[in-house]
Amino acid sequence: MKNTTIFLSSCILLLLIACGGAQDSATTAKEFTEVETLIKDKKFKVENQWAMPQVSSSMVQLGNSGILGPGNNMQRISLIGNTNYLEIKGDSAKAFLPYYGERQMGGGYNSDGEGIQFEQEITDMQVDFIENKQRYKIQFTANNGAESFNVTLLVFPNKKTSLSVNSSQRDFITYDGTISELSKE
Repeated sequence: MKNTTIFLSSCILLLLIACGGAQDSATTAKEFTEVETLIKDKKFKVENQWAMPQVSSSMVQLGNSGILGPGNNMQRISLIGNTNYLEIKGDSAKAFLPYYGERQMGGGYNSDGEGIQFEQEITDMQVDFIENKQRYKIQFTANNGAESFNVTLLVFPNKKTSLSVNSSQRDFITYDGTISELSKE
């Protein structure tokens, strides 16, 4: 009798887990359709929750100093509460991203701040759907007059994003965030 009860309880638990997974798939399909529309229309905004700078000896020293605050470390810095975005509107891109890491050359004193900033028309945007990984990959180059950036944005079906920026003057940095519709202005 005890074995039968355990067996039936296990079957019911397995059934509940299986049904929960099916419900998640339906939500993902709806979100994926929304993501597909945003990318095809080229009207979206990416807001990031985390910055992940390349770890260097300077970043290790910064992490060990305790200056980054609770919940942050040299590999992952919270951006919650900090303004940051990448906007794509047609063939134009606009970015305001905080930067953590080392600058390798140039720069000097910049009254506009030290983040990654650009606003321009993009002529080399490449949008690919990677079928086997079920994600979009968007690549383009940008510059702000003094510095050039290679930008790669990965967009997943659940609206999560991974934004990588490789600069001509700074170390590589990646941001984790979410994609949403660009507000109508």
